[in-house]
Amino acid sequence: MTTRDVSPYEPRARERGEAVRLVRRIQALFLELEELRRHEESTLELRAKEREQLRRRLAAVARRSASDDLDAAA
Repeated sequence: MTTRDVSPYEPRARERGEAVRLVRRIQALFLELEELRRHEESTLELRAKEREQLRRRLAAVARRSASDDLDAAA
């Protein structure tokens, strides 16, 4: 067994363990944030598709209405 002096700048075991826990927590939070961003992007894409579908439906109804108005006027 060897012994050596511990440098005042060398982290102690408890401090090292705390640092490891903090790094792991940061990594977990980062992964959670990435997942939320992916989910948000898919939600935004879905909303955009829904808006486009509604816009197309409204345009189709407007065309039919205009066509019906022309037929009624004739």
